Amino acid sequence: MANLILKEAAVYRSGCIMKKTAEVYLEAGTQTVCLRGLTQNMDQSSLRLSVPQMLCGSNVQVVFPTPDQQQEFIREKQQEMTQLEYRLALNAKQAQLWEQNADFSQKDSLDIAEMTAYLEQLPERLDALQQEAAELNELKKKLKKELDELKKEAQLPTVQAELTAPQAGTYPVEVSYRDYAASWYPAYEIHTDGVSENLEMRLRAKVSQNSGKDWENVKLTLFTGNPSVSGSVPVLDPTVVRFFVAPTVYKNRGRMLGATAKMAYAEEEAVECMEDSMPMMAMGSAGAPVMSAVNAGSGTATRDETMVKYELSGSWDIRDGQEIICDIEAHELGCEYQVIAVPKMDEGAFLAAAVKTAQLEDMEDTPAAVYLKGTFAGDVLLEPDMTEEEYQLSLGRDESVKVRRTQKKRYTSQILLKGQKKTEYEYEIAVNSRKEKSCKLVVKDQIPVSEEKSIVVDAADLGGGKLEEKTGLITWEFTLEPGETKLLHFAYSVAWPKDRQIEEVSI
Repeated sequence: MANLILKEAAVYRSGCIMKKTAEVYLEAGTQTVCLRGLTQNMDQSSLRLSVPQMLCGSNVQVVFPTPDQQQEFIREKQQEMTQLEYRLALNAKQAQLWEQNADFSQKDSLDIAEMTAYLEQLPERLDALQQEAAELNELKKKLKKELDELKKEAQLPTVQAELTAPQAGTYPVEVSYRDYAASWYPAYEIHTDGVSENLEMRLRAKVSQNSGKDWENVKLTLFTGNPSVSGSVPVLDPTVVRFFVAPTVYKNRGRMLGATAKMAYAEEEAVECMEDSMPMMAMGSAGAPVMSAVNAGSGTATRDETMVKYELSGSWDIRDGQEIICDIEAHELGCEYQVIAVPKMDEGAFLAAAVKTAQLEDMEDTPAAVYLKGTFAGDVLLEPDMTEEEYQLSLGRDESVKVRRTQKKRYTSQILLKGQKKTEYEYEIAVNSRKEKSCKLVVKDQIPVSEEKSIVVDAADLGGGKLEEKTGLITWEFTLEPGETKLLHFAYSVAWPKDRQIEEVSI
């Protein structure tokens, strides 16, 4: 039997492919070989055995050891434990005898010289026995840990195969299989000083494994895809259109209901109760990683047909249950800094970097941590619209720009000749900069849009802003000097039939 050693791991967003190697000695001819070192969470159907071209392999299978085989595997370590426990018991007996013999009251004759010599040796002898017991207990603790690990390993499956060798010798073999207890996810970081024409986008990977064994000196490759997700082309089933039948609504819960209706109502109540009382379960590992470690490194990115592959340089150590963080790549993005304000929603300003959307192709709906001049400024969600040329990448709040929005007018009147009501609105937006340098400001507000011909929205004054008629969005773009305050005004009116009511609804 030979032990497999993990050499490479291809880690996906969920699961990994492990490659393990071993050296086996074969006699000339055909023989059965057992390879130990598989993991508990392996996918047996994914097992592959590779051998040199001069060997012939067949009947490859995963075999779980019997109770007798498990006992045989740990027999030697158990014998060590038995011998150690015997030594501890002997040590305790010796200490007990030395203490008992120090009691001279039960002896008929006393030799003062012998008694004095014995009492002088007693402390030193008891100290020596106590020291020996402490060392034996430490050894027992270590041996117990090894035995526990060995018991777990004894239960793990093994690879069994028939190999035919042309001549006696030692041959390399490789085993690969999918394991479900490893994963990784990207962690993006945006580093900027808010001034220069470039910002740095860093990609880091958080890799964890709970395979039951430590990984030592392993070559890592990360894939952005997930082999567990179906790659099959979806099939369209027929869609049937039919008349809508409104469900029966039971308005009075105290009213007598038929047996069928009562049963249906009880089932609805039970489902609602379960939904309210059951906690949300998150998919993932059973427990949190025991420790995180940060490792410097770099990766070479290769774009395949269906996913991106990152080959990490060097070799890596990941303990069982551990999560590590490693650097993959960093690149600069050209940008133009702006301060954006949307005072109707938030009377605050936000620093943003306008970047080419094409540079964020692989980062859609991805969280990123923002560092402004080396200080953590918050987390943002990258949501680029790939149909747009530019994307405003938020870098967090800008406390050096203050914005205030005030409603100056709201007046409703009746237009008798047209049988209409009309409300006039007027707003003022004040923007002040406390920056040391001039900055580009983008201020956004809106007027409502109408989907009814009888509701008329008229933009009376946009104060120099640009109106997007389809959405009602107004945008002002200007440069604000240090200490400068700029006032923006806009006004509009809404007219509608006087016998109807209207409301503004966000869609």
